[in-house]
Amino acid sequence: MNKVILVDDEMYFRKGLRNLINWEDCGFQVVGEAANGEDALKLIHEVNPDLIITDIRMPVLDGIGLIKQAIEIEAIQSKFIIISGHSDFIYAQQALRYGVHDFVLKPIDQDEIEQTLRSLSKTINEQKKLHDQRMEEQAKVVFNHLLLGKAEEIEHSGDLLNLLSVGNPNEFFYLLIEVNGVFDESNLNNEERVRQIKLTLTSVIRDVCSSHERIWVQKVAQCAVGVLITSNHLSRFQMSINKFMTWVKKELTIRISEDFTFYAGEAVPSLTLLKKSADAVERARQHKYANNEDGIIFFEDIVEKQITYAEPDETIYQSLIEHIEEESTTQIIHSLEILFQSLVAKKLSQTAVLASLNSFVYSVLKIIKKMGGDPSNLQSYRIIYTLHNYNLTMPQLKDLIIDFIIECKDEISKLRKQSANGEAHKIKQYIDLHYHENISLKTIASKFFMNPVYLGQLFKKTYGIYFKDYLLQVRINEAKKMLRQSEKRIYEIAECVGFNNTDYFVTIFGKLENITPSEYRNKLINVRKVIGK
Repeated sequence: MNKVILVDDEMYFRKGLRNLINWEDCGFQVVGEAANGEDALKLIHEVNPDLIITDIRMPVLDGIGLIKQAIEIEAIQSKFIIISGHSDFIYAQQALRYGVHDFVLKPIDQDEIEQTLRSLSKTINEQKKLHDQRMEEQAKVVFNHLLLGKAEEIEHSGDLLNLLSVGNPNEFFYLLIEVNGVFDESNLNNEERVRQIKLTLTSVIRDVCSSHERIWVQKVAQCAVGVLITSNHLSRFQMSINKFMTWVKKELTIRISEDFTFYAGEAVPSLTLLKKSADAVERARQHKYANNEDGIIFFEDIVEKQITYAEPDETIYQSLIEHIEEESTTQIIHSLEILFQSLVAKKLSQTAVLASLNSFVYSVLKIIKKMGGDPSNLQSYRIIYTLHNYNLTMPQLKDLIIDFIIECKDEISKLRKQSANGEAHKIKQYIDLHYHENISLKTIASKFFMNPVYLGQLFKKTYGIYFKDYLLQVRINEAKKMLRQSEKRIYEIAECVGFNNTDYFVTIFGKLENITPSEYRNKLINVRKVIGK
């Protein structure tokens, strides 16, 4: 409701004007009266009206003098309407020069004046809205500049700092509140979620601060809000930011069913130092997985605590890859439990934890891709691929990784079954071409990105012979061919077909052919002699 004061030296006219007009219906409330311009000026400073309705001819200070004093000298922004029994053009001309909204002649027509008031009330409301929006934008600029440490760039910083309306506290704190979990894909739903959190958080903090103080809560990320807290908010909590945050987290969790992590920066004595507190919050965030017991991390508690940016033991990940290829769900979950225990025990920073897990994730996705699969078809792919976009507690992170790895294990198993025969054929071809090299089940498994145990089982199932027996058979057959077609010595033939030890070659040859290589060659020579005769 807009405020209006009535200025006229005739008391009965003022009373009549009060009773004539339906002020509330016109959007106004009469908040005072004055009998002359001088008293009116005092009243204007007291009640700050939106509209002043004044007569012209009054003692001490007349209406034109009042308007001149208010607008030209004191820069008062109130609107003026002149109501007068004098239609002198000079008065109207002066009123027009000072920007008076209307000049109404007595006697007053009720419908006419009420229509004027409604129109003016609408204009005032629109101007107030625009002014408030402009002030709000200016205040946001100030707040953001303070967070960025650019207070010196703020024009008229002394005046604009007052826009923040935070009173006159001794200390300031920057808080960050993360909403943990995987948020909705719909941006609209996520915006509504953050909006509701901002409103609820503001309501919670409002319970412990003056109604005149502005509560600064701003969205700073997909599911995180920044909050400006002052020492004025701490009076109910023995001036303890720890007790205050514990209470806020409890109240917020009661009102909204979400999982939150709170971070508090260090106290600073001036708003111009707010960036220092915000920087402390960023340092505190790195301790989310290393030093977070109850979802509240105070900079003052972690400032002396050490965290590491080194990655965990690579053998844990190698073991996980093997279990995935072996399709052992129990072993996968067991290894992941060990992995996450290691991440916490080693006091890894948040950045190091995510970087380490991302590296592992990409290794698993690479296996699927090289097997001819499409990682983007995985249900968990979008979330895992954009893991850094979410605020996640360690249990939430572990559950996501477990679900992802189990899904990858199933996908690899499916791809393997689809291409089992083809893979076995490729492996057989590889043996036939590379029998003379130093190959083994393990080296071939590595080349074809397969688990050695599974490769051996697949080969036996497909060809009815063990991998090692087939390799020896190929080598011995090639050795027999060389014994028939060349004059090479036995040790030379052994080396040519892949045996590093001649004695072992002779033993295997004898086991498969029931004859030694020399005997085999001599037998051929004797047969040729008989034929030659």
